[in-house]
Amino acid sequence: MFLAKYLKYSLDFKNIFNYVNEKSWKVIIYFLILSFIAIFPSNYKIISEQGWRLDFIEESFMAETPTWELPDNCSIIGGTFNCDSDTETVLSHRDITFVFNAQEGREIENEKTILFYENKIVYQNAEGNFMTGSNYQGFTDVLLFRELNLMQGEEKAVAYQEFGAQIEASFGNYIVLYSVLVNTVTTLGIYVLYLVLLGLILQLFRFGYSKFMNYVQSIKFLVFLMGVPSIIGFIVGMIEPAFGAVLFQFSMGIIAMLVMLFYGKKYFA
Repeated sequence: MFLAKYLKYSLDFKNIFNYVNEKSWKVIIYFLILSFIAIFPSNYKIISEQGWRLDFIEESFMAETPTWELPDNCSIIGGTFNCDSDTETVLSHRDITFVFNAQEGREIENEKTILFYENKIVYQNAEGNFMTGSNYQGFTDVLLFRELNLMQGEEKAVAYQEFGAQIEASFGNYIVLYSVLVNTVTTLGIYVLYLVLLGLILQLFRFGYSKFMNYVQSIKFLVFLMGVPSIIGFIVGMIEPAFGAVLFQFSMGIIAMLVMLFYGKKYFA
């Protein structure tokens, strides 16, 4: 398989210039695989930490405790929102609207809204985009609105902060997927930009040699050099994800310069 062959190419610094004419689509696949290896530690951290938190819900409850009168007959038990009637209760806090006991088919304005349906909780932003959490997974304990209404002072403030955290945790699966996708796409974009810029820098060697790689060949050369940095980035990244990404890019630039210094003259002279 060409991937195993390309991995050998990545370790063969002395002859790596002989491989710059490999098919572009194969090199692109190899680049993506090496990139995913380097990105894995940061994605693993995101998954283990349940994604990037929303924060703004809990933060709004921390900044100011709501002065709501929640519907006494409602509760969240066993992954469902339960009420004795079909009456909706609409309350606001700061710039967020909360709809408790929301009914299917209701009209929703384009504003920050959190809707508590029977088996799901839905967040809509001001642009009309939705995020859905099923079965109230963030609520691991029974929540009785009647008890929340009866609380006072510090006890009530702490209870609402916990309520906000539970709301955010209910979107856990969605947030993890979104966080991983954003991190992967963003980091891939950074790697592509890094290759483009480093490839342009390599073209400066053209002024010192009678013959040299063209731009596409220099990009392939850099992709083959990604083998060792991606492994280094993976190992270091499992210990410290942020440092692993930096070390990946730094080591790749250093290796490229050293290979050009030690073997470039012999190949292009």
